[in-house]
Amino acid sequence: MFGNDYSFDLPEREYPPLRLTGERTLPGIPDENYWFQRHLAAYKFLLPFARGKRVVDLGCGEGYGADLLATVASFVSGVDLAPEAIYHARKKYQKDNLEFLYMDIYSLSLEKGSYDLVLSMQVIEHLHDPDRFMREAIRILKPGGLCVITTPNRELLSPGSEKPVNPFHIFEFTCDQFESYLKKFFPQVEVWGLFHRGKLHWHEKLAAHDRYNLRFRLPKWLEKTVYLRWFIPSIDARDFVLRKRDLPQAVDFMGFGFKIGT
Repeated sequence: MFGNDYSFDLPEREYPPLRLTGERTLPGIPDENYWFQRHLAAYKFLLPFARGKRVVDLGCGEGYGADLLATVASFVSGVDLAPEAIYHARKKYQKDNLEFLYMDIYSLSLEKGSYDLVLSMQVIEHLHDPDRFMREAIRILKPGGLCVITTPNRELLSPGSEKPVNPFHIFEFTCDQFESYLKKFFPQVEVWGLFHRGKLHWHEKLAAHDRYNLRFRLPKWLEKTVYLRWFIPSIDARDFVLRKRDLPQAVDFMGFGFKIGT
């Protein structure tokens, strides 16, 4: 491991502040809170799996997930190719058992079989060569280790579209496609789904009865008051739940791949 001496791997010049571009989510931005809490809920679900383990978060982005995992893991590495994200994470999140590495996730300078838990959250849909990425994830995973991949549900995020609506996404999976894809790499696979609950569940129920789409016709001042000032900022990770049933209706999928043998 590289410890906390990072001087060798980043250019000397200072990178600009990490900004919201639509490619990654960031904490502390009210308008972005739904997406942040949706991602945070998945990380929180994985805390028991990370307890006492060596963990790597591939495509860690801003670093909030790796930092959370480090509260229970023996050691956590956050890896990202965006230098501004790594620069930001190293300044913001500092723990003795946490490091942030500037690396290409297609070609990791990490030892074979060096992690108990390999995570990649909302990354695979951005990749041009996901097979190469998966092979690297498996290479650094210990025998008997666990790989967890999350990705959005294509049928909900880009319904009826030939290509992803999000311009940063290369390919999005249906439930069956995602499970089949993971089975190419792991002999044992499970897929769970992330669903709305709490206030998000009731918002869905109300929307289902809004036959005239009145929620989209609110005056701008009322929309701003109801959604931007109250509803979206009030969402938290407890408004999401992971479960194994009704997967085609999940907003996100969480795939578990178990590595057996060498």
